[in-house]
Amino acid sequence: MELKNIIIHKLEKKQGGNAKLTKASKELIVTDVHRQFMSEVKNVYYKKSNPQYGVFDTVEDSYPFQKYLNEYLSLAVNFYIFTVNAITHFEKVINEISNATGGYVLFCHFETTEEFIATIMLNDKQSYIINDNLDINANFRLDIEKLDVANFTNCSKWNNNDDVYLSFTRGKKDVSNYFKKFIGCTDYTSAKEVSENLKRALSDYFLKNNFDKKQAEEIKATIYNYCEQKLKGKEDISLTAISAFVNNDNPEAFQEFASSEEYQISATFKGHNTLRSLKYYSFKSKDLSIMFDGKLLDTKIFYNEAKNQLLINEVPDDLKSQLSKKMPTGEDNE
Repeated sequence: MELKNIIIHKLEKKQGGNAKLTKASKELIVTDVHRQFMSEVKNVYYKKSNPQYGVFDTVEDSYPFQKYLNEYLSLAVNFYIFTVNAITHFEKVINEISNATGGYVLFCHFETTEEFIATIMLNDKQSYIINDNLDINANFRLDIEKLDVANFTNCSKWNNNDDVYLSFTRGKKDVSNYFKKFIGCTDYTSAKEVSENLKRALSDYFLKNNFDKKQAEEIKATIYNYCEQKLKGKEDISLTAISAFVNNDNPEAFQEFASSEEYQISATFKGHNTLRSLKYYSFKSKDLSIMFDGKLLDTKIFYNEAKNQLLINEVPDDLKSQLSKKMPTGEDNE
């Protein structure tokens, strides 16, 4: 990760009160501490917060963050001016929300394989330390394990006019809503939601177009294998690619179906591990865990809905051996 610029402003506000803005006097000089800090923040952001994805609202005058950001990226203003314009706008937004509270607002411009602007609200958390006199002292530290208010703008995708380039931590609903208003995102969905919508769209499409069960299972397995590779590589999933797997002769058909208002699948989106059920049937409770590849259904595994029974044929040798050892013998019953 290459850190280009970083700055922290302070926006104090108690519920029911007005915000008090303390602007930083200048940008921070980037050090290894900042690099390590942002590396940990980025890790928490993507691994623990289950980001939602979206785009800027088209009404720029009502949501000026995008204008301020564009001015910076086009070199019309420097990073400091961009953040002052943004935090001043955030002060106006947060003053309109009675129960909103403030914190430290960090802006960071960094690059990995793509270019990002991170906007994150941080709060300090009380902790305790043992001092040199072997006594307990109260201490304060930044709490980054719970990023309730954060946005990453993928500037590379925004400049390339990609369909999705904003992401947000889910956080608390009321908090995340006014933060999204500040950034100017009114169209968003989570990786889990869009993955669930994709599965629903596939099932409905197969039913509507009379796909037989075997054909549908094969297509879903192929789609999952593709999605799994994208998930492992932390890459976006392409609806165009999925549509080609559904019907290579007419790939636009499913794409049009899935991108409708009913399913709202974007052209590219982040996947979620819930996509596993495209290929596997699974269930887990305190007493029972089972998972099998969908291709085994109606070949080696049979479900009788009327009797509510699941029958497994050709039990694997390893499992058969385990079951044989567990089976009671005649001596056990005497």
